[in-house]
Amino acid sequence: MKHTLIALTSALALGSTAYAGGSDYVAPSSAPQYSASPLYKWFAGASVGYLTQAEEAYYTLHFGMQIAQTGPVSHSLFLEGGYSKIDETFSDTDVVPVTLNYKADYHFTEKLSVYGGVGAGVAFLDVDSPFGSDNSTQFAAQAFTGIGYDFTPAFQVYGGGRYIWIDDAKVNGAKVKVGDDWGVELGARFRF
Repeated sequence: MKHTLIALTSALALGSTAYAGGSDYVAPSSAPQYSASPLYKWFAGASVGYLTQAEEAYYTLHFGMQIAQTGPVSHSLFLEGGYSKIDETFSDTDVVPVTLNYKADYHFTEKLSVYGGVGAGVAFLDVDSPFGSDNSTQFAAQAFTGIGYDFTPAFQVYGGGRYIWIDDAKVNGAKVKVGDDWGVELGARFRF
């Protein structure tokens, strides 16, 4: 009887030690569970927006990849091209900014997230005025933020705002102020 009691106690102790010491055990939690998405997941998207000071439409296309995931936060790099036509009294300017951007998404749930990021690059300007036409390439920078909603794991709709700044240009010796602007936008993104 004594040997049976010692054997039973040893078996229980070993079993509970093996169960408690396992590194796969996860304590129950009421917090939302986030599935780890694979790194280097590619995405592409587009948006339509409105520049509030220029009072003009603004369009973008972007292509990039998720580069890291830390808990509910995903980190991405993407290349973006934009287009707007700014009509002034004496000139019309086609503005095409191309920027490399960093974006962080914080996922409240598996479907709802907020994002924010920054980017820098160049803006290609094509200016037409009564004094002549000219092209110029200037430094551009931007910051953006918004809310995203994942309808499926591969399709997201987002809405947000951005601040964009483009360095002033010289056209036929005259200074053309492009400056900065605030914009609002609505877009969609596909992951593949």
